[in-house]
Amino acid sequence: MNLQKISKNILIIFMILEPLLDLYFLYSDNIINIFKFSPATIIRMIFILVMVIFIIILNKKKLNKKNLVIFIMIYLAYSLFHLYNGTLFKGVSTYHEYSLFKEAFYLVRMTCPLVLFYLTYKNDIDYQDTKKIIIIVYFIFSSIMVLTNLVGIARVSYGVIKRETIIGNFLMWFKPGIYNTYTYEYFASKGLFSYANPLSSLMVSFLPLLVYIVLKEKTNFFNIITLFLTILAMIMLGTRIAGIGMYLVFIFSLIIYVSYSLIKNKKVFTKNFIICLSFLLIFLVIYKYTPAANRVINDDYETNSTEKQDADLKLIKLKDEIKDLEQNEKKEKEIEFLDEYAKYYGFKEHYYFDAYPYQEDPEFWFDLLEVPYQDRNDNRKIKTLITKRVFELNNNKLDYLVGFSFERSMNADNYMENDIIAQFYSMGILGLILFIFPYFYLICYALYKIIKEKKFTYLNITYIIVISLIYFTSILSGNVFDQWIVTFFLGFISGVLLKNIEE
Repeated sequence: MNLQKISKNILIIFMILEPLLDLYFLYSDNIINIFKFSPATIIRMIFILVMVIFIIILNKKKLNKKNLVIFIMIYLAYSLFHLYNGTLFKGVSTYHEYSLFKEAFYLVRMTCPLVLFYLTYKNDIDYQDTKKIIIIVYFIFSSIMVLTNLVGIARVSYGVIKRETIIGNFLMWFKPGIYNTYTYEYFASKGLFSYANPLSSLMVSFLPLLVYIVLKEKTNFFNIITLFLTILAMIMLGTRIAGIGMYLVFIFSLIIYVSYSLIKNKKVFTKNFIICLSFLLIFLVIYKYTPAANRVINDDYETNSTEKQDADLKLIKLKDEIKDLEQNEKKEKEIEFLDEYAKYYGFKEHYYFDAYPYQEDPEFWFDLLEVPYQDRNDNRKIKTLITKRVFELNNNKLDYLVGFSFERSMNADNYMENDIIAQFYSMGILGLILFIFPYFYLICYALYKIIKEKKFTYLNITYIIVISLIYFTSILSGNVFDQWIVTFFLGFISGVLLKNIEE
């Protein structure tokens, strides 16, 4: 076996192993205390290093050293500025915890998928290789999630309840009145995997490619079973992205298939299409029983009690009293009011007391008292408002270019659920350009090549949709672009698409 074949097989094995490297116990404190890193991180880094060595050896005569040096210098220069700027932070105390080493590793995490993008491109991964990887990966994910749910040992998707595993398997969804007794969090499950949001993003984003494989290949029992298990596993996750997004993406994938078939004058109602349509109809029927369909807002609605009305009157009076006071006196009055009356305004205690303590910036919370209840009770909006406030108070122009760090928001437990906004504050405009937007540039380049060179194929369009969905889910749920379980597949499929349109 030649080196090229070995290099390609290493990459295929690496991608197939990804689900197993996301098992939750590999990230437990006990394991990390032994290795200092998760074993999954160590294994991934070793694989990446080995593949880089192989590619350098295989391309030593064709390697463009000038471009390689420019690439390294640009990313190194940004990293140094980013790390330096992170040490200049002067904001609220909850954001003071900062580790230069952890921040540097965060930059490594953001760079590795780009390296994998290049490695995939250079390893000549074709459709047959991609098909093998996608089918096996989906089967591993979905079979573990479905089996653990069935036997009742699956981990809950949300950590808001006082238990780690679900209260009952998916058959309990159909018990009359069950959601009146238990909220959806007791049934939403992620198998034995680490985080629900990144897993949801991955499974939804690559679903069009799985559907493509099922529709374009001859009827294959393993492929059909994998698709069925995947759909079932996704509704078990219970997140909005997986639970609702699955239906929308599945329908969209079938529409793309029908449209392309009609354009190319190909048969639409094949055996596999009818099977896919049957799956869709079956799962649409049971949708109303799923955790995603029974997501109920458990927060109390804004109270109109006598106490709240009294607080509103005192707030109006106090605002008039403090407008001409000195800053220190004004701050004291605001804190006094918040101490006594904030409990009537529906703030989440985590943000109010821990993530951004009201005693340190009472003006911020005082102004939020008059914000509509839906906004001040919305976790996503509160996280964004707090981060924006911290960013503004830090008052450092370099933050706009290179960000004030990823670790600070994570340590304050206030990381936003929108990756584009979150990464702007973490890495700045330059960071977005260097780490987040390269895959978007690829989408634009691929569309240009498809139009110019008439490479309009169902497969190329599917690859573009997959990458676009990763961006879409990252905006809706966050915690996508900083999670290897998603970004390694993003880098991989980007390399496949680039190779496909340049052949």
